[in-house]
Amino acid sequence: MDMETKITIRFAAYEDIPAIMKFIDTYWKKGHIMARDRKLFEFQHLWKKEVSFVVAEEDGQIKGLLGFIPYDDHSRDVTLAIWKTLKTSDTMLGIHILEFLRKNGDIKSISAPGINARTVSIYQFLGMRTGCMNHWYRLRESGGYNIAHITDPAVPKYAEEARLEISPILGLENDSGFDLAQCLKRAGQTYKSLDFIDRRYFSHPVFDYIKYGVKLGEQKLFVVLRVQPWGCSKALRLIDCIGDHQLIQFLTPMLDKLLDDLDCEYIDCYETGIDANIFRNGGWRSVSETGNIIPEYFSPFEQKNVDIYYMSEMDKPILFKGDGDMDRPN
Repeated sequence: MDMETKITIRFAAYEDIPAIMKFIDTYWKKGHIMARDRKLFEFQHLWKKEVSFVVAEEDGQIKGLLGFIPYDDHSRDVTLAIWKTLKTSDTMLGIHILEFLRKNGDIKSISAPGINARTVSIYQFLGMRTGCMNHWYRLRESGGYNIAHITDPAVPKYAEEARLEISPILGLENDSGFDLAQCLKRAGQTYKSLDFIDRRYFSHPVFDYIKYGVKLGEQKLFVVLRVQPWGCSKALRLIDCIGDHQLIQFLTPMLDKLLDDLDCEYIDCYETGIDANIFRNGGWRSVSETGNIIPEYFSPFEQKNVDIYYMSEMDKPILFKGDGDMDRPN
């Protein structure tokens, strides 16, 4: 029997979920949250009736899988999640699983923030853009840093304050006058449907995100933040920005006030595709240009800097930490 008849690649079905979770626990990482938390698994990978995994089977056993997160129902931008294959008669099984998704998943583009540095050459071989995400931060000036390790406590001045209209957004239906739908279609930006945004940032089963609508004239930006606690200390994280990213440079007065109000040590942000001057004008600093440590890992906590690599089929992708499966409980 040849390889093509022995190995079957298909989209997962609902009844495959226990087997997928067991595969993740056995071959990806023992005790991984996607292997032990069915509720969170379904939140991330059950979209209406679609289980967003591709599985490869041989003799009725899963030999490989690829998780993905779709941002819409049709002609979709998607980000990748867990991608793991075992040794089989198909030495290119992982690539064949990816190609199955690209050809059959109603895909417009595929991206993946958080790829393993050792796989960068594979994505480059496949013709995809790769790189290291930028890591920015801004300290709260009051000092007293326990999460961060600070040897250079400089807090830069920021660009002249613009007359922004900033409104808390508690749900898709709100009385602030901010039309979130007007933020969604921008060049280089993955298109996230309102259904996806509602699910991802307003209905998360664990995280409580802070959301703002920002306007300056005709420019609009949807901003998503999250407080990250550790011990008796807290950090503020900029998780996603959707819309006119030029406005990021004018958010600093609001962010400084949030740092004080929420008693957070600093704010940080992972991104790629945004003009660095936007962050610099806003008084942010690049982690790579200082001796300071701004941690990424909190479960368990590790006080070290972490490089996050990405890949994308898009020529000039704009990605944030909220893309893919990076910002999830562990």
